[in-house]
Order: sequence, then structure tokens, then C-alpha cells
Amino acid sequence: MFFLLSKIVYYLLMPVTLIVLAFLLSWVLKKYRKLFWYLGMFMLLLFTNLFISNAIMQWWEVDPTPIESLPKYKVGIVLGGITSDKEPRDRVHMTGEADRLLHALQLYREGKVDKILLSGGSGKLLVDSVSEAELLKKVLELSKVPKRDILIENRSRNTRENALFSAEILNEKYPNETYLLITSATHIRRAEACFRNVGLDVDTFGVGFRSEETKFTPDVLIIPSSAAIGQWEVLIKEMVGILAYSIAGYI
Repeated sequence: MFFLLSKIVYYLLMPVTLIVLAFLLSWVLKKYRKLFWYLGMFMLLLFTNLFISNAIMQWWEVDPTPIESLPKYKVGIVLGGITSDKEPRDRVHMTGEADRLLHALQLYREGKVDKILLSGGSGKLLVDSVSEAELLKKVLELSKVPKRDILIENRSRNTRENALFSAEILNEKYPNETYLLITSATHIRRAEACFRNVGLDVDTFGVGFRSEETKFTPDVLIIPSSAAIGQWEVLIKEMVGILAYSIAGYI
């Protein structure tokens, strides 16, 4: 139920949903037509302004960690949420979050992690027959990572379960070792809190940065951008997630 409710709240708070709702209310509620019309216009300008969305994204994301500054870790934990169900299924289709796996592979090749734990069942409302962790394992095997260095956690459907089920594996196989949590820079805050909540002392490595260097050009300051809406969707998802997880006692 918590999984379903969190998804519903997220969809309701998406920028496009809020904008469309405001304009619909301005049409339906004639008494408050101007109020909701102005509200809709305000949100449209706010959520499509790339300068504003990028500034907030810069504040939210963790700073990148230089690889050379990392010590060696026994296990690098890669969180799912990076594959798509695109056909045909004769390959692994990935989303824009693929850096989670690619950077983990780089850390493995450079000797910064000994093992890679892939954590991910299905984060979709309709569960796939093949877990995401198993799909990602295929990619690592194609990249010549030995099977002995790949660990699979294939039951989780959200970040809370990523932490719970990963902890079961690590406490059994590699207790009291060092762990590096690898996930998107926007997701680090919630993910790290979840893992610490279940008793795992992890360091973090943010990847997949969405913010860019600050620019003061007209295309960023004035011209509406759909990319800004995309940044807001990610921000709202994480903020809703942190609030929901705090209420549920997950972090």
C-alpha cells in the first residue's frame, strides 16, 4: 500500500499535472477563474525556467567525488532504476541513469571495489518477470566481470527495500566490511539515510548529475524549456520520497 500511495502522490505533484489542474479549475470554477488562471501561468513560467530549476538542482545534488580520493571498498552497491522495458528483449535497454552501472564498472576496473552488488527487483506498478538486478548482471558479464564478483539482490521495489535486502546479503557474506553506495546524485540523500537506518555504514558516490554550470544566457534565463520540467520532476520525486520515508520511519 505504501508503495502504491507514494507513486500516486508523486504523479499528482508532477509539474504538468499541477499546471493542467490549475487551468482546468480556472475553466470550471468561474468565480475563481482569474485566480487559477494566474496560478497556472505562474507555475508554467516557474517550472519551465531552466535557470531556476538548475540552481535548485545544483543545491540538491551532492558534490562529485574524485575517484582517486576513494579508498578501497569490499563491495560497491549499485541501486536499480536504470533499465526500461523497451522491446526487443535481446539486449538490456537503459535509461539516463545508466551511470550508476557504468561508473560502478569503472570503479571495479580501477580496483576501488572488489565486488559489485546489484540491488533491484522491479520499481514498476506491474512487476516484470525478470528482475532488474538480473538484467544488469548480464551487462557486467558482457563486460567480462567474473560471476564470483557479482552479487544479486532481486526482491526490492523501492529504496527502503534496496537497503533492507542488501543488508541481509552483506551481513551474511561480508559483515563488518567497507561498502560504497553508488546511485544518482539526486538520490544520494534518501538512499544513504535508508542504508544507515538498517545499520549499514556506507560511503556514497554520486553519479548521473543533472545540473549544469550556471549560465546567464537568454536561452537559460528567458526561453521556456522542457528540460526544466524534467529537472523539477526529479526534484519533486526525491522531496516527496524523503517526506514519505520520514513519516514511515524509513530514514
